[in-house]
Amino acid sequence: MSIVAKIVPIAAAVPPPSPAEIAFPEPRQLRSRDVFRLVVRVWPFIRPYRRHLVYLFLLTLPGLFGSLFALNMSRVFFDVVGHGNPLTPGQAWILHLPLHSDRRTVLIHACVATALVSVLIMPMFGLIAGYAIWILQRISNLFRVNLYTRLQELSVQFHSQEKIGDAIFRMFQDSAAIPQVIHGLIVQPLIFIPAAIGTIVWLFMYDHRMAVIAIALLPANFILAWLFSDRLRRAFIAEREAASLATTRIEETLASIKTVKAFGTEAFEAELYAHDNWQAFVAARRARLLLAGYRVTTNTIRGLAYVSALYIGVLEVIAGGTAGLAHVAVSLGLFQGSLSLFDRVSGHTRYVTDLWGSMQDVVVAISRVLEMLARIPEYSLGTGHKIPPKNVLRLSFENVTFGYDARTPVLTDVSFDALPGQITAIAGASGSGKSTIIALAVRFFEPTTGLIALDGAPIRDFDLPAWRGMLSVALQENPLFTATLRDNVAYGRPDASAADVLRAIERAGLGTFVRSLPTGLETMLGEKGAKTSAGQAQRIGLARAMLRDAPILLLDEPTAALDVATEDSVMRGVRAWVDEDPRHRLAIVATHRRTTAALADRIYQITAGQLVAADQSAFDTVPIAEARNT
Repeated sequence: MSIVAKIVPIAAAVPPPSPAEIAFPEPRQLRSRDVFRLVVRVWPFIRPYRRHLVYLFLLTLPGLFGSLFALNMSRVFFDVVGHGNPLTPGQAWILHLPLHSDRRTVLIHACVATALVSVLIMPMFGLIAGYAIWILQRISNLFRVNLYTRLQELSVQFHSQEKIGDAIFRMFQDSAAIPQVIHGLIVQPLIFIPAAIGTIVWLFMYDHRMAVIAIALLPANFILAWLFSDRLRRAFIAEREAASLATTRIEETLASIKTVKAFGTEAFEAELYAHDNWQAFVAARRARLLLAGYRVTTNTIRGLAYVSALYIGVLEVIAGGTAGLAHVAVSLGLFQGSLSLFDRVSGHTRYVTDLWGSMQDVVVAISRVLEMLARIPEYSLGTGHKIPPKNVLRLSFENVTFGYDARTPVLTDVSFDALPGQITAIAGASGSGKSTIIALAVRFFEPTTGLIALDGAPIRDFDLPAWRGMLSVALQENPLFTATLRDNVAYGRPDASAADVLRAIERAGLGTFVRSLPTGLETMLGEKGAKTSAGQAQRIGLARAMLRDAPILLLDEPTAALDVATEDSVMRGVRAWVDEDPRHRLAIVATHRRTTAALADRIYQITAGQLVAADQSAFDTVPIAEARNT
């Protein structure tokens, strides 16, 4: 089984949500309240794992009982063992001892009970942490796969205008923030809210002054968070944009490494990257220093609150008497337990406040991803609902005009027919518009005016994937994958038999080349086909198109990198492909070579975007020398 066939089931994922479902403000339009909308916008990716989040919440509840146990043990060690006070009924029940047990017996039972609870609770904390990581990883994977799916669904026009490096940065860096959304807006609130409520209630029962200080921490930290939010977001936007620009520089340089080396501009490119990288570093430093200042301030507030709680608690211990709504006798054990609880709730409050600062970075990152996910897919813009007929009778261009820029038409009033059983050539010089004809047939773009029709039906009325299923395409550029020769040829038809693959290879003029390889079809082609020449890559692309076995074969400069003898072999292969099923197959060949056009059944000459039918005899007597030069 080929690599392509193996990865198909793995790549299957929940379809990306509709753009309206995940619409979100652009990074520079974000407000603090948008942080809370993140959960709603990423909910389609969380939904498949919502039950696991509920289970995670339920697993955290025993931790509350563990906290209460720890508080009681604190009172036992300080008040009963340290000061000789009698056990309370609750403490005696926990330790299975009489109320007036001696201090040594209480100490032994308390240590054993604490050890047993620790042995039970600590593994549960590990389980909770591992379970949370598993949930976050699954959601993150789904998020990235959907982003990758959407990137492929966007139009060729989008990809021709956007920077690949920025898309890669969003794919790997920005999307990595999704676990922080789940952690910061779902997991932590599920842990913090019940713990905070339980702790504050306990403090009110036993030390209401500490409870008041703990409650006062909440608005103080929220005000601080509100004051810093806008500045933090602006800093994080600048950081991510600068880092994205540096990533784009890397991608563009490495993608053009042969040109860089040929012109000896390595040092120049290194200087450009050094500048971009330094700007990214400076932007990151500003953002991190601002975040550090924010966290220092939250820690300062927490420290002041802790000192206040310590002062009040010590005064109560000195004064004696009772405290809290339960009017419990003040003791050192009660003070230590209350202070421990106060420290815990203030620590959680500080952590959540710090998390809010980090969420300003997260909301920027997710906004950049949602901006990409919310773009209208290509099929939503241009797909119909009809299914193309199985038997092709005629593919027609009817008065088609098109320009990448509305002010500069590339094609003007182009009309021609391509019929089954025939090879139709579109011949013209570079830049004349012949490649654009192929692009329009594939529906990478739509005509400005005019119509492209299959058997009289406009192709724009066909379901876009179904229409492209009618096409076998070999474009002027022949990108190869880091895989075997067989996988590259069978890319559009991974279940093809070895015999079919070899037949396509022979028709593409690659038979001798493949037989010379020690491992034949299993030969690895290297990074992006680095081990192949331009002519070999071109013929691999042609073999891939013919193996697909769709009724319409579209070839853009299939012989541009070939010598005359190989050109003749390739065109005979195309002829054999058409003649194998002449009633249901047709081929359109865009070429600048007269020798290639001369082998077609029907020839159209294109000049400056205008198409005319050419006399076949004009292409039959081309001198070999001229053919080689062209």
